[in-house]
Amino acid sequence: MVAPTVTDQFDPHPGDEPDRLPHPALVLPPAQLAGRIQHTLVGQAITERQVREHARECLEYGFDAAIVPPSWVWAAQDEMRGAPGRVGSFIDYPHGSGTTAGRVAEARALVDAGVDELDSTVNIGYLLSSRYDEFAADIRAVVEAASPVGVKVMLELPLLNPRQRERCVQAAIDAGVAFVKNASRGAVGIADPSTISYLRGAVPDSVGVKAAGGIKTIEQVRAVLVAGADLVGTSCGVRIVTGGGPVRGSLYSY
Repeated sequence: MVAPTVTDQFDPHPGDEPDRLPHPALVLPPAQLAGRIQHTLVGQAITERQVREHARECLEYGFDAAIVPPSWVWAAQDEMRGAPGRVGSFIDYPHGSGTTAGRVAEARALVDAGVDELDSTVNIGYLLSSRYDEFAADIRAVVEAASPVGVKVMLELPLLNPRQRERCVQAAIDAGVAFVKNASRGAVGIADPSTISYLRGAVPDSVGVKAAGGIKTIEQVRAVLVAGADLVGTSCGVRIVTGGGPVRGSLYSY
């Protein structure tokens, strides 16, 4: 999987000098940035009605994918049947503290269920305990179990020092992940341009970068896309692209 960049998709004047053009994410209207947003539904007591509404929103506004809890993948797929939208889910969210065997089983079950997208936590406790081999092996096992579906890993970078960040990112690259993410949610760290820029510079072009965590406004979306994000994960996609609708959760939620 080769991640497209915002500039690749939104070059309004091909052939012009790049340094004379503003970044496309700064000038396109919010509705045209919907294709870079992964519309995400997380939380407790999520109902079938909420999942189906979420899937319909994904189709209506043209979001990149509808990301829903594992137990409700079937409902999102049913709602989007016959439409071009994609359905994704997440593994061992939000803490990443399950056993590798359990995480592998969840990845396989979701692939068997037909998901198009997979986001996975990492067992950051292994890395913080200097158990680097176990940390790297866990990521690799999840990636292999999910194949051929690519995995986006939530690296929890705000919890790490610079050396740990380097080892964390390298383990993800070595495991063959499709995307790296700055964090699992806003409670770990709000997605910020400096962290996204770090990730974009730390991974090869073949690995995508997804920004997630506390993204609630179009200004935040524009900032992380300019910094190098290919995708944005948020629960506030409708409000971001329309300027109306509910703000789901606090700044520190997904």
